[in-house]
Amino acid sequence: MKPARLHSLAQAEIVRAVAFYNDARAGLGDEFADEVAAAIARIERHPKAAPPYRNGYRKCVVGKRFPYAIFYYEYDAHVWVASVYHSSREPDAWTDRTPETGDSN
Repeated sequence: MKPARLHSLAQAEIVRAVAFYNDARAGLGDEFADEVAAAIARIERHPKAAPPYRNGYRKCVVGKRFPYAIFYYEYDAHVWVASVYHSSREPDAWTDRTPETGDSN
């Protein structure tokens, strides 16, 4: 198992999506958060299971209910989550993100 480290903008994307979905329907954001947590747990257990995306990244779909994907990079000791991204947004806007202090070793 490789622990996940999330970029601060990926964490912010989750928080925004949870708020959006909870505004749409009480509890829906919490369900989204649960699905994201489950997807990250799958990534931690099996980091090579998601298909390659590009430039060494992999793309894990959050679930069938929510149009989000998790883009991550596998390091020797952990996985680095660059983005938790809505599929209708500009597809590669997150690709300029770099690991923050301590995230790439």
